[in-house]
Amino acid sequence: MNDCLDALLARFPLQAGPTQPLPLARGAISLPMRQAPPYRGRLHLLLRGPLQIEGEGTDRERLPREQWLQPALIWLPGPGRQRLTPMSEQGATVLDAEVDLGPPELTPLVDALPARLVLARRDLPAPMAATLALIVAEFEAGGSAHAAVMPRLVEVLLLQWLRHRVELARGTRAGLLAGLADPALASVLDAIHRSPQQPWTLATLAQQAGLSRTALAARFTDTVGLPPGDYLIDWRLRCARLALRQGLGVAEVAARVGYSSAAALTHVFSQRLGISPARWRRQQQAAAPVAHSAC
Repeated sequence: MNDCLDALLARFPLQAGPTQPLPLARGAISLPMRQAPPYRGRLHLLLRGPLQIEGEGTDRERLPREQWLQPALIWLPGPGRQRLTPMSEQGATVLDAEVDLGPPELTPLVDALPARLVLARRDLPAPMAATLALIVAEFEAGGSAHAAVMPRLVEVLLLQWLRHRVELARGTRAGLLAGLADPALASVLDAIHRSPQQPWTLATLAQQAGLSRTALAARFTDTVGLPPGDYLIDWRLRCARLALRQGLGVAEVAARVGYSSAAALTHVFSQRLGISPARWRRQQQAAAPVAHSAC
């Protein structure tokens, strides 16, 4: 797997919950998306029966209605509201898995993925097809440790899908995933993701990429969608908020994410997010604990 994707997932690990069939009879609907922490996405595996998908995306845009007559994977990573409706009297057989992606305002993958991803089973790359076959076999057999095996297989399938999405983004201007697919930019992203505390400059990041400063700035901005310095700040602030949610003090967080003092972090944090880190942490104290690793 792309090393930079590994570093990203090390900060925000993907964790699947129980996998179970949805009771989708004719006329029944599923409203799978919830917006309460911890953040949950949904993976639906359409095994048989025609199905219609419709609803709203992350910023409440109306997503196109889709109708699927063949087995497919339906991945809903965004916090929009979408529903599934069987299109025949026989209903549809759908496996449903809840997936924890971490807090949506912190996890870069939420921003990098569209609100809906659907891939026909017949179009799956060979590794994904093999994993899906294991999921179907496990679902039908229901052997020992079934409840533990299914979420792990779902996690493997989604990790393979993320790898596939990175490969599809190669050579495009598709944001973070396109950056991960570019070897030179991937080395820069990997360095930022793994070591946000380092005193990175455009010159040192250009050395990571093997490019000149001008070439890196232009290529990074054109591919990822923002300059490398802005991406570095954005990543540091994501890591800072994650660490603050875990109860770390502002001074300790500042050192972990590359700022010389609590005052320096507070200045950037307030400038970018419109609130001080101390006040932001107080607002999060009522939220559920986050299990992801701090940066």
